[in-house]
Amino acid sequence: MKKYLLSSFVLLSAFLCFGGAKDNSICSDSSFVMCQFNMRYKLENDGKFIQRKDLKRGIKKTVLDGSQTWEKRAPLIQAFLEFNDVDICGTQELKKTQVEYFNKMSDEFSYFGIPTEPEKYDTLHSSANNIIIYRKARLELLKSGAFWLSETPEKAMKGFGAAYPRNCNWGLFKDKKSGKEFYFFSTHIHHIGDETKAKSAELIIKKIREIAGDKPFFLVGDFNMAEEHYGMKPIWDCDFMVDARKVCKTKLYGPNFTNNYGYTGLSTVSYPTSIRDNVPMQWIDWVFVSKSVDVFKCGVMSECINGIWLSDHFPVLLKVSIK
Repeated sequence: MKKYLLSSFVLLSAFLCFGGAKDNSICSDSSFVMCQFNMRYKLENDGKFIQRKDLKRGIKKTVLDGSQTWEKRAPLIQAFLEFNDVDICGTQELKKTQVEYFNKMSDEFSYFGIPTEPEKYDTLHSSANNIIIYRKARLELLKSGAFWLSETPEKAMKGFGAAYPRNCNWGLFKDKKSGKEFYFFSTHIHHIGDETKAKSAELIIKKIREIAGDKPFFLVGDFNMAEEHYGMKPIWDCDFMVDARKVCKTKLYGPNFTNNYGYTGLSTVSYPTSIRDNVPMQWIDWVFVSKSVDVFKCGVMSECINGIWLSDHFPVLLKVSIK
């Protein structure tokens, strides 16, 4: 009962922050809701780590308990997007079968994106896709494309020493309400290699300059880097975009971290020493905006519904408008 009440409170708070019964005094008439959301890849029997005895070998082994499978999470993600009136969402880690779910989800939404390894997308071990989901009644997609985080960004290949290919999907949108146009970029920087991360960040900045030019834009993604990581320095030194939190007109809602170790049943403060030493919760899912964007609200939505998390990352939800 306590868990149910907590989940209900979180959902009510989300509603008051972004949904119907809200205070619009600080928002413009043309504001819309956007989201950054690493939805986690589909994994068989996904869930919390538990110890189970291997009867054949007579030893204990760590397995997943099946409590957080995609089939359980997907309807909650759909409800999250619909309930919070999300107009556009940048995602990461989605496999083909997960992307196909959004085909069936609702006629209200459409999506696009090029997978990191297009030639493997139809195989059993499908590559991931940082798709961008958008509400058709509010936004019109005018143009789209992708570039890879590598020395040859126009080719679908890994680069900068990464073990796997990573890319950035982008779209040019027209807001049907205001008539204004903006670019939206969704990326996922490799999780290993400090130089890999730094060079990826440098390339993203370069490509945004080339693609967006003087138009307003949003950059969202799982950067796998906290604020103090030296790989973030190219972004902090950049003079044409800012951390959405730092220009938000209201106080940040929710926790000040976005990775969710509770998903796998690990400590809510750090990994157990036996698995990984003292890794704190961090803000690694970023939203950057051009200086031509107003940010009215920003929140980290850390809800757990009947024991099921939406993902091992918390979605970041924002109320924004183009100046």
